[in-house]
Amino acid sequence: MHHINRHFLKLLTCGIFLSGMIMQASAAKPTLTATDLVCNGESFFEMTKIRDELSNLAKTDGVLTGNENFKQIAASGQPMSVIMNNFIKCTPKPKYLVTDGGGIDLFQGNCQAGDKNCAKVQECKKGLEAYIAEMKKANVKAFIWMGYPEAPGNQSLTTNQAIWTTVSKEVIAATTGIKAVYVDLLPVFAGHYNEYFNAGDGLHPNLNGSKAAAKAFWDALKADDYAFFDTNKVPTSNKNNTVSSVKQSFIENIVSKSGNVALSLSIDQPSNISLRLINACGRSVYTSQQNVKLSGKQTVVFTPGSTAHGLYLCEVKAGNIVSQSTVFIQ
Repeated sequence: MHHINRHFLKLLTCGIFLSGMIMQASAAKPTLTATDLVCNGESFFEMTKIRDELSNLAKTDGVLTGNENFKQIAASGQPMSVIMNNFIKCTPKPKYLVTDGGGIDLFQGNCQAGDKNCAKVQECKKGLEAYIAEMKKANVKAFIWMGYPEAPGNQSLTTNQAIWTTVSKEVIAATTGIKAVYVDLLPVFAGHYNEYFNAGDGLHPNLNGSKAAAKAFWDALKADDYAFFDTNKVPTSNKNNTVSSVKQSFIENIVSKSGNVALSLSIDQPSNISLRLINACGRSVYTSQQNVKLSGKQTVVFTPGSTAHGLYLCEVKAGNIVSQSTVFIQ
């Protein structure tokens, strides 16, 4: 009985401690209204549920207040110039943007694979640079620029968008004076095109695709303790006040069994995966890192070894994504 009581008190102490840690971490969350963040672009947003799913994630995490969704000004079939003008006409001006552009322009392009000097791609580049200049004039604090996935069934557009991905990443990496984050949906959609698009429509993600895109955006927005929203805090990938890209790493599950900790995750490129266990006294009792040499969905297993059984705060870092949860080592 005494052993059980001691074990219960230890778990209770751990629970209180870990709850306190999580509450402290959540205190850094921003509080947004529906008009603080705007989704802009063309039909990739306007004809899908991405805005709605992104809003749901923000509400679930206690970031978006009220019952309204984030504002959306995206309009189907619009080239880069109109996307920019829709932003210029937006009232009130947002603090933050999740946006894309160039897909409609590139429908008309006839680029050779890898040709960054293709006229349509260069036209899009000038349009993006002009769009960013308007964001700065409007005092937008930060924005996410979306990289398109492939367009199933439209090889010409897929080729053009692949070039645009390379060029737009370069533009975002060179952006100064405003926080800029690139979210590439190519690795997010890879292997899931039949699931994320309805048959016969290779341009507009269905509900599953909308959820996947929204999660990629939200993971980027909340990375490094919501560094995107804090203009005084630079994400770990940001070394010159600009973010060149956000590595798409998704930590799906953390399970402890037989003394091992198994992480189910998905990464878009080989990465270092680190695990840290923190006890009730706030002391790191186990820290380890593994270099994962393959991309995609996989399970990474850590062996804490002599770590005592009990409840711990588990911190996992994969690429630019940090995940914290409690785990019981048994």
